[in-house]
Amino acid sequence: MTNQEKIPLEIIKKLPIKSLMRLINYAKHKIKNDEVWIKICQEYNESPDIIDLIPTCFGDLEVSAKTDHGVVILNYQLLCDGDFTDDHSYLIHEYRHWFQQTHADKPTQSADDGEYLQNPFEQEAFQDQVEFIANHKGKEEAENYVKDLLEHHEVTNKKKKDELENIFLEKI
Repeated sequence: MTNQEKIPLEIIKKLPIKSLMRLINYAKHKIKNDEVWIKICQEYNESPDIIDLIPTCFGDLEVSAKTDHGVVILNYQLLCDGDFTDDHSYLIHEYRHWFQQTHADKPTQSADDGEYLQNPFEQEAFQDQVEFIANHKGKEEAENYVKDLLEHHEVTNKKKKDELENIFLEKI
């Protein structure tokens, strides 16, 4: 879709909750059989079916998605391009955070504490997300995602940029 074809945010926010939940449940159904998701579940000794129990909704956010106290919240703006299937990688990222928050012995480091991309919990979730992108869209698309991510977070130091690229691309 071009910018002219985007669905206005005010229209998205008026979608019935039933329609939004259908989108979420469809994404969960697709992710449930994904090899990245299955590996994450194995790490936590859980069935991939646990995805059906993860509270997930859309909301007004300044970021694409977040997990807050075990609830995954997706930005309504992800729906404006009319292709939510292109955004399933955000769910992989956030569902990793859900496991980190619900299966840990102590609280996780907040995304707001310290440098965001240096946060080991974020790095782990980005690795999963990048692997998911590589598996579904190809290695080049995953590499482009990492480049865009580092640019978005204004990582300009060459050494730090190379280090983060290596971390995020480690699984592909």
